[in-house]
Amino acid sequence: MKVHAIAAALLFTVSTPLFAAVEQKPYHYANVAEAPADAADREVAGLFEQWNQALQSGDVSKVVGLYSADAVLQPTVSNRVRANSAEIRDYFDHFMALKPVGEINYREIRRLGPTTALDSGVYTFHLTDAAGKKTEVQARYTFVYTRVDGQWKILNHHSSAMPEVIPTAVATKTKHL
Repeated sequence: MKVHAIAAALLFTVSTPLFAAVEQKPYHYANVAEAPADAADREVAGLFEQWNQALQSGDVSKVVGLYSADAVLQPTVSNRVRANSAEIRDYFDHFMALKPVGEINYREIRRLGPTTALDSGVYTFHLTDAAGKKTEVQARYTFVYTRVDGQWKILNHHSSAMPEVIPTAVATKTKHL
């Protein structure tokens, strides 16, 4: 009898944190990140804005032109890693059909040297499909930039959708907080 009581108490102790974890609501980044105070960091932050404007232009060549010739793209809405310009173009041919508009919700910028910078954080894409249906995808991102012939280029771009999906109704409500 004591063995059963001890086993039950142990099971309760071990399982309680699991139940608590299931009940937690996913974290949602609702704010737009502020511009960095440091001028060099603002320059790096501006590279995302340049990329975002290229996305909104509808011109795939403008977007692909922002990547270095040896860039790697690990995209949000595709399982396939893209490791050359043709593959990156193929991804954006499809992604840009969703009319993406991005915004940075959280960001950390690190200068890794005079010709290399890292911008990582969380962004949200507002997407509109061909039928006019609007959706949002919040994702973690990392851009590694390098200077090529005096111009910043994307060397590596990783983007992964948040693993904890927040219900659309909740996301809509929290966005206005």
